[in-house]
Amino acid sequence: MDDFQRELVAQNEKHLVAFILAICLAVVAYIGYDYLSLPLLWPQLVMWRLLDIVCGLAVIFLFLRKRLSALTAWAIVFVFNALHLGYFVSLYDDPMQLLAANVNLSAAMFILPLALLTYPLRFSLALTAIFVVNYVFWNVLDSPFSYAELLIYGGTFQIFAIVVSLLGHWSKVRSVRRIVELNRVIELKNQEILAQNHKLELQATYDALTGAFNRGSGLHILEDRIRLTQRDGLQLTIVYIDVDNLKSTNDGLGHKFGDQLILGVVETIRGVIREADLVCRLGGDEFLVVMNNCEEADAKRIMLHICTHLELLSEGSPFPYEISWGVLSYNKDDFPSMNEFVERADQIMYQSKQAKKATR
Repeated sequence: MDDFQRELVAQNEKHLVAFILAICLAVVAYIGYDYLSLPLLWPQLVMWRLLDIVCGLAVIFLFLRKRLSALTAWAIVFVFNALHLGYFVSLYDDPMQLLAANVNLSAAMFILPLALLTYPLRFSLALTAIFVVNYVFWNVLDSPFSYAELLIYGGTFQIFAIVVSLLGHWSKVRSVRRIVELNRVIELKNQEILAQNHKLELQATYDALTGAFNRGSGLHILEDRIRLTQRDGLQLTIVYIDVDNLKSTNDGLGHKFGDQLILGVVETIRGVIREADLVCRLGGDEFLVVMNNCEEADAKRIMLHICTHLELLSEGSPFPYEISWGVLSYNKDDFPSMNEFVERADQIMYQSKQAKKATR
């Protein structure tokens, strides 16, 4: 079922109970009319009117309990009304009762506009055909009127009601189709908004060049992991990394090669560290690796392995892939705040960098 049919069915079901209740109220109004206009037949007519009401209320109950579909419920009410009102017409053997007969036919005919305004066209046309056959059958079976008189007194009203109902149905279909089109436009706009929000979320979380966590999100994750470390007593180690030669590479070869240097370092780090570890870009050439449940000695072995990979990557490259790094494990007694923890790792990295320069 496409969006249009789903919307049409939804609109139909919203109005079903109200329409059936309207029929019941109309039947109640005709009980008084029957008493004034047909006092001799009133007891018999009251019985049929009450059966109409009971039928309508029973159908509403079964529909609300999901025992009947909307179309089945409407068909039951319509057919019950049409058949017994057709029976009423067969009781009138006096031409003076023509007005009463037409009134009763009108009571049945008002169902047709509601049906056509409420349900799909194919079903509504079937109901229309049923009523027309019922009307002709009862009048031809026992009626003092000719076919011409039946057409003039009853058929004209039917044709008018059907035409008006078809126009109403066409109007409703146009309205529902417009609703569906608007819903599709809204859905597309929502998808665009979600895609844009996702893009903004990525920009707020990750570094555009390397795909590593940016400074804000990376430090936020580190703060959470420090809390987990304090709670669970697990080991937490960080590595502060500085990419060597980035400025000289940018100045001598251009920023394209500088970006290549940064990407090569980050991809190498990612290829060696564990899946649970994370890489955060703190600044232009500074990175932080956070290692959960990792001893300081293990972290140093991992970094030496990374340096070996970088040496292999430097072979044949116009610039060397080199890093300076400092490893530090967390101890809540030594580092009362996250910032002091990171700053101490930065100092260790700087000392290592200076020692490397002095050696050279």
